[in-house]
Amino acid sequence: MLSSKLFARYHELKQSAPECLLLMQVMDADARAVSKVTGLKLQMAGDVDAPVVVGGFPTSGLDAYVGKLARAGHSVAVAMQNADKERHVPEVIRVRCNESAPAAGPQGSTQHGTL
Repeated sequence: MLSSKLFARYHELKQSAPECLLLMQVMDADARAVSKVTGLKLQMAGDVDAPVVVGGFPTSGLDAYVGKLARAGHSVAVAMQNADKERHVPEVIRVRCNESAPAAGPQGSTQHGTL
């Protein structure tokens, strides 16, 4: 079952990088786009009266999935969970349409960083 707290946090984090696909353990609106590029399976979650399309990704494959999405022209925000189980976006990878290489860095930055 999709937690309403997790769902609310997803939307809160999404507002910090609305132009990016937001990757976290559970996704909402970006799940379809991520699935199309990466081949990850989608699931239905939430209430029966208001189902939500979600997708998950293994953190061991994070670099590969982010790379696929960036090469496909998508900007990506990665939400990570800290020791207190709070999710935050430590990095945003923005892809500029007129360049072949993605720009990356801390949230709001356009300089290259590491995951």
